[in-house]
Amino acid sequence: MHFRLLGRLDVTASDGSSIALPGALARAIVARLALAGGRPVQRDVLIDELWSEREARNPVNALQVQMTKLRTAFTERGEAGRLAMLAGGYQLALDDRDHVDVTAFETSVRQGRERLRTGAYEDAEEILRTGLGLWRGRALEDLADGVFEGERRRLEELRLTALEDAAHVGLQRGRAQELIAELTALLADHPFREKLRGQLMLALYRSGRHPEALDLFHRGRILLDAELGLAPSPELRALQSAILEHDPALMASTIARSAAERLPSSGLSGSGHTEGNLSRSLGPYVGRRGALRALRETITRERLVTLLGPGGVGKTRLALEALSLPDSPLGALWWIDLAATGEDGVLAVLATTLGLSDASVVTDQRPLDSLRRVISSLESRTAIVAFDNCEHVLDAVAPLVNTLLDACPQLTVVATSREPLGIAYEAHFTVEPMTAEEAGELFTLRAAKINPSFAAEPGTRQDVLILCRRLDGLPLAVELAAAHVRMLSVAEIDRRLDDRFALLVKGDRTAPARHRTLRAVLDWSYALLGGAEQEVLSELALRVGGTALDDAEQTGTLAPEMTGAPDAGHGGGLLPILTQLVDKSMLFTVPGGYGTRFQMLETVREYALARLRTEGRLQQAEERFASWALDFAAKHSAALHSRDQAAHCLHITEETANLRAGSELLVRQGRASEALFLESSLGYFWYVSGREEEGIDRLARTLDAYDSEPDASDPARRPGPREEWALTYTFAWLAWLNHVAGRHESALGYEERYRAAWRRARNPDVAVIGPVYEALYARLTADEDRGDLFARAEAGIAGTAFQWDRAVLQYNWSTYCLHDGDPDAAGEHALRGIEAARAADDPFALAICLTARGDAMESAGRRQEARSLWSEASEILRTMDARSRWAYRALRLAYLDIGEGDFDRADRRIAEVERIAAEVISYDLAYAGANLRAVILAARSRFTEAAAALREVASAEVAPRHRRAVASLALTICGEGGPADGERLADGRREAAAIIEPLARDAVGLLLAEATEWGSPEPGRRYALHERLARSPSVRAAFC
Repeated sequence: MHFRLLGRLDVTASDGSSIALPGALARAIVARLALAGGRPVQRDVLIDELWSEREARNPVNALQVQMTKLRTAFTERGEAGRLAMLAGGYQLALDDRDHVDVTAFETSVRQGRERLRTGAYEDAEEILRTGLGLWRGRALEDLADGVFEGERRRLEELRLTALEDAAHVGLQRGRAQELIAELTALLADHPFREKLRGQLMLALYRSGRHPEALDLFHRGRILLDAELGLAPSPELRALQSAILEHDPALMASTIARSAAERLPSSGLSGSGHTEGNLSRSLGPYVGRRGALRALRETITRERLVTLLGPGGVGKTRLALEALSLPDSPLGALWWIDLAATGEDGVLAVLATTLGLSDASVVTDQRPLDSLRRVISSLESRTAIVAFDNCEHVLDAVAPLVNTLLDACPQLTVVATSREPLGIAYEAHFTVEPMTAEEAGELFTLRAAKINPSFAAEPGTRQDVLILCRRLDGLPLAVELAAAHVRMLSVAEIDRRLDDRFALLVKGDRTAPARHRTLRAVLDWSYALLGGAEQEVLSELALRVGGTALDDAEQTGTLAPEMTGAPDAGHGGGLLPILTQLVDKSMLFTVPGGYGTRFQMLETVREYALARLRTEGRLQQAEERFASWALDFAAKHSAALHSRDQAAHCLHITEETANLRAGSELLVRQGRASEALFLESSLGYFWYVSGREEEGIDRLARTLDAYDSEPDASDPARRPGPREEWALTYTFAWLAWLNHVAGRHESALGYEERYRAAWRRARNPDVAVIGPVYEALYARLTADEDRGDLFARAEAGIAGTAFQWDRAVLQYNWSTYCLHDGDPDAAGEHALRGIEAARAADDPFALAICLTARGDAMESAGRRQEARSLWSEASEILRTMDARSRWAYRALRLAYLDIGEGDFDRADRRIAEVERIAAEVISYDLAYAGANLRAVILAARSRFTEAAAALREVASAEVAPRHRRAVASLALTICGEGGPADGERLADGRREAAAIIEPLARDAVGLLLAEATEWGSPEPGRRYALHERLARSPSVRAAFC
């Protein structure tokens, strides 16, 4: 049987004939029982629901009469027994062959939504549309009883939500135009349903009917306000904003994205970049479609493309848009903003962006060549490197780009600059101003964001076009002008700007017209700012890296006299001021690790700095900025010694450009000693974050400036306590960072100055920490029998607040004892280092001390204890994202795995180490991993493969000596005897004789002696090197 309730009630027998129901009451009873879905309905319920509004002396008898009539009607069509009395009620007997359209509809909605959740859009739409097709009109249309009203409303709401779901799927499947008529009709019947309104707006937008989409929002807003006193929902307002901005995401459907992901890779690999740093959504882009196409074609065709044009013309935005469109022809894209970089820092910024900042090497390894590492990272990649804001560092960028293009055949370079790079084969792409129509579209978009009621009516549109022509189509000028539509009409903006143009023409007739235009708009926009806004803007220009809101509010360094004092309509605090500056296009926001950051375009920053000078406020602003830099460096460097170490590293990283600017400002002011304090405060940051080269450069440059000051060489001059502290730590960090970077001669030179500085100092704190690092450098120079230095340093620092320095001391004392062949003492000192690191609450110091104790335990044959300690250190470094340092702990654990015969686990660890080695271009990690992998291959009797890996290590010039020595001796294990093995052992001896690091030298010596004693292998017998890894004395230092 079929029971249809989604419209007028209709009941059909199994043979397809219609059953005539005897009267309205009988129809109501059948409908009520059908809605129960085969479940019994109590007699009293039926009476209460259907007779409460009817007059009946005996409703029980009346119900029985109606049931008799219904049974007769059903029996006449062959459906006897369908209406049964059961447990004090009545039941409509149904089986699997029967069909109730309400039940079928509800099932379709449920199944369709399940498919929708799993992304099966085609199935979801088919199921939803099938269920909606069951409707023949208004639900329960001819049933007037009150009991049906609630059910009718429920079914109608379910139908509307199903229609919305079906429309959503249709939009995702790219059928926007087909849905417009359906959505228009639905919205006419249900004008307050915002989801329907939003879907129709999106369908109109995707069909190219942008004005109608915005008009639909406008009419909805008026309706809500007039009828309900409400504003549109945040979701609907966000959609309107996206339409105004022509957000590219509005045109992208989930189906299209999924299909794109299933396509095979090709030269146009899509926007899902697996490598690179340009992953953020760029938001809307207005106009310049022709320029965009031409630029993308040029980038596809040429290997070096420089976008040229004056400040404010939109070079950066055009380049970003061209490189971020969905079919960008690239495998990786690296975007490097050079606005806050000096010529000396271009290579360092590139290396850091590529993840190659870690310059630490093992003792027997040559210093890393940053340029060589960058080339190694890029030479086999299909990639684009984009340098933004090159005009002030051309002398550094041009030769670097030239070298990269010569060495990396699949590399493309894009640059933005006000001047060409001047390199052969450079393709110049001149960025022209917008047409008046494009600029008008940008103005309208920006104006609508500032003032949602702004509407470009025919008369207003003409005013906008006239204004945009006067602004020479410069995007920055257009945005600045549009920021004032909240208070002024377009005609008023034009009239007020006209006065500024006249003044500028009189003042400087030789300046290019576009320069005069932008200056006029900046002057006018600046004049309309309140006093607090002007001061904050101009002072913010000193912060080349922008500012975090929380930092600016907490330090109060941006116009502090304004903080907390209402001005120009602002409440207390900086947030209202900064918000107004964003609204007026003087600032823009970017997300940061510590919340929103406020930045300005370089053109605006140059203008704001000029105002700071001309208004006579530069000196006071610079003093506040320098004070902020000094305080920030001291505060956050001290906070590095805490379990929030990673967070403080991130915070310092975000402010690196500002801190460099603060340091350079101090040097220019003749305050190099304070600059030294700032830079030396950052020494631990450079080491922990793996940016040794950058730290060396910053410290050395500041020290050179200090040494160049007139009174620096005066023997009668005595530095103050803070200066003594800064000098001591400057020399200490320069010695250490140069040592870990492999520049041992430079390290020794700084160590000598360190010794002289601390011994001459009168600062009592320097007297405590001075012996600590003198003992360290005695170890680095391999001085024998200098345990007294460690003992003296410990006596001076024990019981003081310098727990971190004590942890460093004990770590180095542990290493000294291990070198001296005393693992028990080494373990004891490492344990004291662990206690000091925990007292200092310093995760990084704890990790290195745990590692040192693990090394001591392994040397003493206590390998399970070593595993536990190395694992704990590994976990700490993993959470800090210290990749290369984590990898060295993973090598230690793989070494233990091999000794225990767990080759599969060792294989997995080594594979991860090799991946990291490739990412950071670490030659030592790569060759250390190769040696251990060869040991595994030999243990599995895959001698040919092992020999191939070892030959590569043994012949690699960039491999440290002990890696080459181990590879040479291991080759004898893979050979079959004869003269070749003798030559390999001789090679190993030559390499071993030159090894500097004591532990590695001893371990390689042991292996060479055992390999020599073993001699030429007998047939079928080979030296089981993998078993040697589990025996004493330890040879761990030869491998990891």
